[in-house]
Amino acid sequence: MYENLTYEQLLKEKLKLIDSSFDKRQGSVIYDTLAPNSAESIQMYMSMDMLMDRTFADTATGEDLDKRAWERNISRKAATNSVVKAVFTDESGEAFDVETGARFSGGGNDYCIIERIEKGCFKLACETAGEGGNGYTGKIIPVGYVDGLYSAEITEIIIYGENRESDDSLRKRYFESFQTKAFGGNIEDYKRIFSGIRGVGACKVYPAYYGGGTVRVVILNNDYGVPDTQLINDVQAYVDPQPKGAGAGAVPIGHNVTVEAAAEHRINIMFSLTFSDGYENEFLLSEAKNNIEEYFSELRKSWSAEEGITVRSSHIEMRILDVLGVIDVENIKLNGTAGNVVLDSGSIPVLGTVESV
Repeated sequence: MYENLTYEQLLKEKLKLIDSSFDKRQGSVIYDTLAPNSAESIQMYMSMDMLMDRTFADTATGEDLDKRAWERNISRKAATNSVVKAVFTDESGEAFDVETGARFSGGGNDYCIIERIEKGCFKLACETAGEGGNGYTGKIIPVGYVDGLYSAEITEIIIYGENRESDDSLRKRYFESFQTKAFGGNIEDYKRIFSGIRGVGACKVYPAYYGGGTVRVVILNNDYGVPDTQLINDVQAYVDPQPKGAGAGAVPIGHNVTVEAAAEHRINIMFSLTFSDGYENEFLLSEAKNNIEEYFSELRKSWSAEEGITVRSSHIEMRILDVLGVIDVENIKLNGTAGNVVLDSGSIPVLGTVESV
């Protein structure tokens, strides 16, 4: 509001209010009196302008945005810890049990055993919250001595850790809250419930899918991939445990909810490349694969807002042409056929093989 107002302009306006019969030159009593007053005034206007930015959700940041969101009963999502599966063996290669609470280190992070899955197989939580624990699978070593343990290895990530929610994400949820009303088990209420469940990145809600009173909810993990069985079971137990519809979970009484994982639709891609001298086909193929995977990732992130995803060969062509050194690309085939691939509403695209022929 006041961003275009300057100290010089303000001082000039103040001097105009003084009769011209008085000395208003720099160094005069009047000038030296109004100059510091103008400086203080411009500081006040700058503070008022900053206060306006802090007041409204479209410009507020940090704690100010948190306070505005709280008026809509929306809170910023805190950083979460990744949960991984690890297997332990003794010297003979047999499954080996370790006490809950035992700590291990690997990939630059420390992990703590939180739950036994079966003999020699445990859930571990990364002790550092955020996405830092999402990228490592492999050998881990005990922080303290564990008698009889020979090998420990993280085999998969069960729940991906998330960083503290950004201002942009919180602001988006704030404005979305004005568009639809989440109430009493309607679709928006289900989306609100599932968006707050740890490990769930997106969902689609299908009312009365298996008959009256039933609700089918298909979910992605928080890396926008297919969730594993453990996450599906955990989410099911949270929203509607057995006996279903009894109101023991997060959904209303009488709602028989079935939680399912999205289906994985693997797409193999073939094409012919023309490229500049000095480049190798293998290198360009690797770069093209990275670009296509980025496109697939964007599609998965938009999955919950789409009726069904369409993987378009024209978009893949553009991603390949973005690779430095590629002159042209022809004969693009998805799963052996020219044209687009249309997925059903419960499926997400996963990149399979990428070949240049």
